[in-house]
Amino acid sequence: MSPTKPMQRRIFIFCDGGIGNRINALVSGIAIAERFQRAITVYWPVNSWCGAAFADIFDNAFDVRTDALDTLAGKFTDVKMMLHDAMGAQFLQVPFESAYDYQSMEDFAQRGLPEDKDIFLYPAIIASWIPELLVHAALSSLQYTEAIQSAVQSFISTTLVRPFHGLHLRRTDLRVGLSDAEVMALVQRHPKEVFFVCSDDPQAEALACAHPHVHARTKTHHVEKKEEHADWISLSKDQEGRVSYGNIERGRDAMIEGTIDLLILAHSQIVGFSGSTFQRMARLLGDAAPLVQIARPAALPYFSFTEMTQQIERQLIEPGMLLQVCQTMMQKGEAGQALDLMRMGFERMTDIQRPDIAHSLGVMLLNQNQPRQASLYFIAVLQLQTMRYSSWLHLAYAKTLLGENDQAKQALQQALTYRPATLTSSDAMLDKALAERFQLPAPPADTP
Repeated sequence: MSPTKPMQRRIFIFCDGGIGNRINALVSGIAIAERFQRAITVYWPVNSWCGAAFADIFDNAFDVRTDALDTLAGKFTDVKMMLHDAMGAQFLQVPFESAYDYQSMEDFAQRGLPEDKDIFLYPAIIASWIPELLVHAALSSLQYTEAIQSAVQSFISTTLVRPFHGLHLRRTDLRVGLSDAEVMALVQRHPKEVFFVCSDDPQAEALACAHPHVHARTKTHHVEKKEEHADWISLSKDQEGRVSYGNIERGRDAMIEGTIDLLILAHSQIVGFSGSTFQRMARLLGDAAPLVQIARPAALPYFSFTEMTQQIERQLIEPGMLLQVCQTMMQKGEAGQALDLMRMGFERMTDIQRPDIAHSLGVMLLNQNQPRQASLYFIAVLQLQTMRYSSWLHLAYAKTLLGENDQAKQALQQALTYRPATLTSSDAMLDKALAERFQLPAPPADTP
């Protein structure tokens, strides 16, 4: 008698929220299932966040169920939980285990993967430990309905025709993306480029499409409010009893329209970084699984003050990227906005991130002939990183410009205490000039 073949373990993928969040969960689960040979069950509840069923968007032959989160309470007590947040654990009546708490797929295999248990996966974003190659393969495996594919292909081939730029304008519950004024300035500045605009607000699309080289799809269904007389971001309760600041009702047809827009946007050179899941998914789909073979145009050198402000407030931007953007804005003559963004970044970022921002902001202020403000930011750096030679050096220069020579000399002496063996060319020039002024030892010769 042959031994019984062990039952294949399963991964239950719970997809909730808008289309971007749901695809994030779906491809995460597909990638894990592919790597560890798990059977797949997809939970795709139809609710106010997404009124379209799985089969309204995809043709993949998965085992799909529509159970809502609250109806699954107590049914997954003996599985490996991988969740986005503690709220999901509370609804499911299980201890919270994060879907993001691993360093790599190998780390997950060693620390998290149970050989004898199924997995329940409920993320909102794609965990960084899932390899990009597997994510791309999972995205490529998604099969959209014939109607969706046809709409995407037809609009690109007949309306856009040539490589185009994409503008995503979220206007309802999240309010991210370029402002209407920024869209107007951008498209007027580039009259020979083709733009595709998509938004959950038909008025935003109409304003942008007043320009002949800007196109949007004509849609018959849009996102609606649950409570007509309340604001888009009013507190609202969904079918599962979760309360959030989102008075949103995304019906079936509106979700299909939004998916078509998402897939068209994926083929564009997207302008800006709004931080929305929809836009991030469009970029990812464009890289991994475009439906149409069309080149992307060169990126436009444009930064939205509105978008940058939103990213800083939500702590979605790293100091290096903020600095790069602000330096580009300075070069374009937009010093006022660049300095405002840097100041905002300094206020919002952590003590670990602040020194680099504060030092760069001080240098920018020196270049704008504002030594008093510059000195304050160099002092802020040195309160966090006492041994930072370049900040002492620039503080000495700022104090020199202010005529506070005693304080300048003291700062320069502190700088010399921390002088590294090798200097940048700009620090070496400043060090030499200040050393000569105050008759202190010159910098070493081995500068790059």
